[in-house]
Amino acid sequence: MATRRMLQPTARQVRLGSILRGLREEGKRGSQGVVCSELGWSESKLSRIESGRLGISEGDLQLLLDRYDIQDRSLRGYVVDLRRRGNVRGWETRVRSDMSAVYADYIGYESDAAEMYSAQTTLIPGLLQTHDYAAAIFDQQRPGVTDRQQQLEIRDKRREVFDRPRPLVFWGVISESVFRHVIGGPRAMADQLEHLLALSRDYPRTINIHVLPEASESHGALFGPFVILSFPQRWEPDIVYLDGFTSTRFLEESDQVQEYSSLFMRLMMTDSLRGPESLKLIERHLDQYRKDM
Repeated sequence: MATRRMLQPTARQVRLGSILRGLREEGKRGSQGVVCSELGWSESKLSRIESGRLGISEGDLQLLLDRYDIQDRSLRGYVVDLRRRGNVRGWETRVRSDMSAVYADYIGYESDAAEMYSAQTTLIPGLLQTHDYAAAIFDQQRPGVTDRQQQLEIRDKRREVFDRPRPLVFWGVISESVFRHVIGGPRAMADQLEHLLALSRDYPRTINIHVLPEASESHGALFGPFVILSFPQRWEPDIVYLDGFTSTRFLEESDQVQEYSSLFMRLMMTDSLRGPESLKLIERHLDQYRKDM
């Protein structure tokens, strides 16, 4: 007998579950067992809804919001709309078999986020990479990989967040040492730094680049790159994305997210160069690469 392949939950379904869990826990509206007993549900049903592994009908959603006494019409409307959009499987879901589930979820979150805060210590942030720079990274990390072109196309498509009706606002802290790593050779680096300058010029209100100078003592406090995604509605919690060589993961606990948020703000506001100074430093590194070409 043929087995039916179960679809992975979309990133929006996971976020909806997270919001519903937050409404229950932060409002001290009872344990899963208590809520399910009152609604006549099995405890596993609510558990799977909150984890995003099970969808929820609009009727059940309204019942749950009534049980939680949610009177805020904006919140109710947003949650209902998120449920409807959660069934829409975006492009990242269509290519999910070609990437890790966490990376696919990340792209889904990125597509809906209002702001991104990216601290990078070794590479140019992914959304700001040129095609050739990204290709050189893939060649080093995964030599001989057969799906290289598709991975690059996925990387290119992610940049559409800057051109949507409500573009993603990007805040980046990039270590100066990143500009000294000759990824793909001097010409590829020159093109990459020219691209950073062009992005800052073409998207002055949405792409903000701050360079953390090598002289800063903060370098000793950095343990690796991280990204914080912030969503447009106040009841959607920020999430932290950690991308390692062999594994990636999300942090969603409020205390952990707050620690990363505080670190990022210190890096950007206190330890990094201002925007114009950062661009001038990038220009100096660009001039050096031009000489080496």
